[in-house]
Amino acid sequence: MDQEKQLHPPAPDQALEQVAREQARSKRTSYVIKGCTIALLLVVIAALVALPQMFGGSNNNDDNNNRHHDNTASSPPPPPPPPVPSPHPSGPNTTIIRDTRLHQSFYGMDYTPHGSQYYEGCGVTLDAVLEDIKIMSQLTTRVRLYGMDCDQAGLVVQAIKLLRVDMGVMLTLWVDGNSTTYQRQYNTFWKFLQDHGADHVLGVSVGNEAVYRRQMEAADLITLMQDVKQRLKSMGLEQIPVFTTEIRDLKHLIPHEDAVLDNVHPFFAGTRPEDAADWTWQYFYDVDQYPTLIDAKGRMQETQAKPAIISEIGWPTEPAAHRVKGAVPSIANQQTLLDTFVCQANQRQLPYYWFEFKDQPWKAALFNETRESYWGLFDKDLNLKPSRIPKCNHNVHSWQKGNYTVPQPAPLPDKSSSKTTN
Repeated sequence: MDQEKQLHPPAPDQALEQVAREQARSKRTSYVIKGCTIALLLVVIAALVALPQMFGGSNNNDDNNNRHHDNTASSPPPPPPPPVPSPHPSGPNTTIIRDTRLHQSFYGMDYTPHGSQYYEGCGVTLDAVLEDIKIMSQLTTRVRLYGMDCDQAGLVVQAIKLLRVDMGVMLTLWVDGNSTTYQRQYNTFWKFLQDHGADHVLGVSVGNEAVYRRQMEAADLITLMQDVKQRLKSMGLEQIPVFTTEIRDLKHLIPHEDAVLDNVHPFFAGTRPEDAADWTWQYFYDVDQYPTLIDAKGRMQETQAKPAIISEIGWPTEPAAHRVKGAVPSIANQQTLLDTFVCQANQRQLPYYWFEFKDQPWKAALFNETRESYWGLFDKDLNLKPSRIPKCNHNVHSWQKGNYTVPQPAPLPDKSSSKTTN
């Protein structure tokens, strides 16, 4: 075909027409290509605009452009995880179920919450203390504690406030001859006052029988008491009485105390239960009350220089084989002391703390003495042990906030020959 064209070239007019047709065809091809290109660009642009909208994205925010295009981008945020269920959905159980067997006949009650031993890891809980206070508030208006560890004092006062019962608390800084123990108790005491105030505080005992256990000399104990008194005074709380609880070296300790506290146990004296109350009246006068009636020259005064309080009195309920002469552990003998002591002490206006509220299983191992675990009015599971609680007038012993007066019995006739010296 090319050879033929060369042999027969077109005429000039035909050549010009052919060139024109080829130029027109080239322009049409160019327009088609441009049109397709523009259409393709429009499709791409439309896709870029539509896709983010379809998938919930946005093209005006760098952070959004870097996100995966999924449904979570435009959907509402997921709800927060459900809260951990509270042990008290509507607050602690503060309902007090009245027990018709109980009567508010006791001047005071000694109490150690279960789980309040520091060396055991402090397992005491507010719930458990609440249940104890619900019962104790039906027996007394005063509670005496033995230490500050595990926030036991704070929990007791919280329980009192939550239950809205009218009760006071006697605090103790435990003293065992270990300076670390005392510093811990000491620090906790001041924090307690900072957190809870002093409205429910009846007094503070620096130690409980530390001198008797020979873990502290009387002179050193006096120094500790003076320090606590001075610091309370600097805080404007000098009205809170400071003392110790002791059965040894009383003649050295009494001049430095605001009150005399003594653990008085007819059981350890070997008395028969039916004689225990009479033995207690005499002991209290000879050892605790009498010294507060004698002035510096040895003369008997008409009024006491300071109150005396029985900080412990009670009777163990087992084991029966661990008797002390005529004193035998049993529930029946505990009942006898209840029947012969509680109402008579109220009538005499003798202040006392019953030892104790409930059994303490941990004591047997700690003190290597089985009886120590079974002095409770209730067993460890809060079952009442005696068959009945004495019912008698307690109005004279009602506790009132800010009132630190302590009732005192009329002194027994002086029996100089019978006085016991410690």
